[in-house]
Amino acid sequence: MKILGIDLAGSEKRKTGICILNKKLIAQCQIIFSNGEIFDLIKKENPSLIAIDAPLGLPFGRKSLEKKSPFHFRKADLELFKMKIKFFPITLGPMRMLTKRGIFLKEKLKKKYRVIEVYPGATQDILGLPRKQKGEKKLLNAIKKLG
Repeated sequence: MKILGIDLAGSEKRKTGICILNKKLIAQCQIIFSNGEIFDLIKKENPSLIAIDAPLGLPFGRKSLEKKSPFHFRKADLELFKMKIKFFPITLGPMRMLTKRGIFLKEKLKKKYRVIEVYPGATQDILGLPRKQKGEKKLLNAIKKLG
C-alpha cells in the first residue's frame, strides 16, 4: 500500500508539500506548486490512498462559497468545536481559496483514487501530541513514544 499525503496550499503560486509513504514505511517528501504537478505525480505514483490536508467539502445545505449562506460549519467542524480543537472555518477569507482548490482536486481524483480529508493538527490534539510550533524535537519524541 502506498499513501500520498498533500499539505495543500490555497494558491498554485505557493508551496504544496507532498509526502509519499511506501509499504516499507519509507517516506519521500517534496515540494510542488501546480495542480498539473499534483496530477502528474499521482499518476506516476498510483497511490492506494490520497490524504489531503485541506477542506474537501461544503457544510450541509451550502451550495457554494461565493453565495452568502447561514451554513458555515460542517459536521466535522462542529465535532472539533465540541472537543475544543481550534480550526479555521471554510468561509473565512484565506480558507475559501484552499477549500475551492481542495474540492477541485477531490472531484478530479475521486474517479480513480480513494481520497480523504485530513487535519494533522486535530489528530495531534486528539492523540495528546504537541503541535509542531512547540518544537519539532518534542513532537518527534512524542510520536516515537506512541510506537
